[in-house]
Amino acid sequence: MRFGDPGVRFQLDAQDIYKGDADALLAFDYFKHLRNKHLLHDENAYAQGLPGAILNQRGRPYKIAKIVCLSAIAETLVQGNYSNLHLLVDIAGKWVGRQFDELCDLLTAELEPLSYEDLDAREAMIYTVPALDEFKVARNAP
Repeated sequence: MRFGDPGVRFQLDAQDIYKGDADALLAFDYFKHLRNKHLLHDENAYAQGLPGAILNQRGRPYKIAKIVCLSAIAETLVQGNYSNLHLLVDIAGKWVGRQFDELCDLLTAELEPLSYEDLDAREAMIYTVPALDEFKVARNAP
């Protein structure tokens, strides 16, 4: 489950999770834009490379002493951001837990009336340990 990406099997909706909490939605938007425009794609001013020329003293045989580049990355992991992110993750985790519990209740209500024979005939849950070369391959949806 991921926030906001099209084509995922199940999409978390910030409007549902943080409903009625304008501060949480504001913090969520900040972190989503930070992820999209700074961490993943580096499209904003949080990371900059600033070229410059160091001038030599007047009277020297050449005017440019050196070409330099200042690499600057704005600080984003400050206490306020850390606290907001922790709060957002906590709220989202609780929301996902409630959704999971609701789905479990629905599935239990659907399965409970079935006979043991019908339940035993269903496909078994099988875990297969992944091979090393599978780390770069997308998992098949169930």
